[in-house]
Amino acid sequence: MSNESRATLDALKPVTRLDEVGTSRMDDEIFTRRPVYAIALFALMGVLLLAGATNLYSASGGDSMFYSHMKQMSVGLALFSVLAFLVQPKHLNASAYWLYAAICAGLVAVLVMGHIGWGARRWITIGPINGQPSEVAKIIVAIVAARFFTEVQQTTAFRLRDLWLLAVLVGIMFVLIFPQPDLGTASFLVLIVCTQICFIQIDWRSIVMLGSAAAVTLPLGWRFLLLDYQKTRILSFLDPNYDTQGKGYNVLQSLIAVGSGGVYGKGFMNGTQTHLKFLPMSHSDFIFSVFAEEHGFIGSSLLLLSFASLGCFALLIGRQSKNTFSALLAVGLGAFLFIEFAINVAMVLRMFPVKGLPLPFFSAGGSNLIVSCAAIGILISIDRDNRGKFRNRHMHVYKN
Repeated sequence: MSNESRATLDALKPVTRLDEVGTSRMDDEIFTRRPVYAIALFALMGVLLLAGATNLYSASGGDSMFYSHMKQMSVGLALFSVLAFLVQPKHLNASAYWLYAAICAGLVAVLVMGHIGWGARRWITIGPINGQPSEVAKIIVAIVAARFFTEVQQTTAFRLRDLWLLAVLVGIMFVLIFPQPDLGTASFLVLIVCTQICFIQIDWRSIVMLGSAAAVTLPLGWRFLLLDYQKTRILSFLDPNYDTQGKGYNVLQSLIAVGSGGVYGKGFMNGTQTHLKFLPMSHSDFIFSVFAEEHGFIGSSLLLLSFASLGCFALLIGRQSKNTFSALLAVGLGAFLFIEFAINVAMVLRMFPVKGLPLPFFSAGGSNLIVSCAAIGILISIDRDNRGKFRNRHMHVYKN
């Protein structure tokens, strides 16, 4: 190569480096303009925690239940911080089956030595810890399903025989939770996984077969699986006058409370159905009725918008994820938060049978509150991981 050619190449090298630097700076500008979902999630969680605590104070009259709720909130915020800023999605992926084994052991312990409350054996006390493992299972089942589809990837559509291992894993959880008895939570775990499966390519013939099998087994489930109180809940849903002094009474009083709130509500601590003790289980199952009575249609609409935003942010985070595990985990956590809210509201409005599913961030009960905070923490962790990978990818290009 002549000296003249070398001089020409040397003259071009600085230009090439400048182009690379300019491209990197442009990528950094694009990075900084990308929406930060973590901030929105944190703000929404703060609003919901504040609204939930205020609403529970009104529902309970500020008794010991409220102060217990505040203590559990501090635990939930601590766990949220750990999951959001210290635990990466890859850590959850690596420990998915260990977490599954631990929660199954907890569910077995509930059946063996759990204590009974409100007619059900769902709680277990280990030292200073007292909680419901079935609530933690809502997150664990989403992690396990995401791990399953991360490992079992295929180019063709999934068929039923390809999902047998996932069905076994979810089925074991269902079998351990159902006898507590807690059909609502057991079924909700299946619903979370089904939501995740909706984002996976499934063979349409398998869907038809599964639907046909469900239709055939429903009568058998009614006859041999459902307990009398569970059948009463369904019959009361179909006809509130079926048991006006029992399950039907709860729904009727809930409808009265929601309707009496009107457009603007009666105001904080002014709900007559709640404070005159007409509304049963106002601190847990029917706590949305308390909120609707005191804050009306406008407040209820804002609450619906808040939970819908949580679900949308979860889907957007999943869409930006760089791997299957993070994407499906974000979908599962979004389904947990929004669908549980939707079912609880539909339940108190007589649009769904009473199932005992709590309202996230609102219902009394530390386990669900802590798990809801943990779900937000994991979503923020996924979002931070997505943004970190985005930046590192371009920094790698620049270095090379």
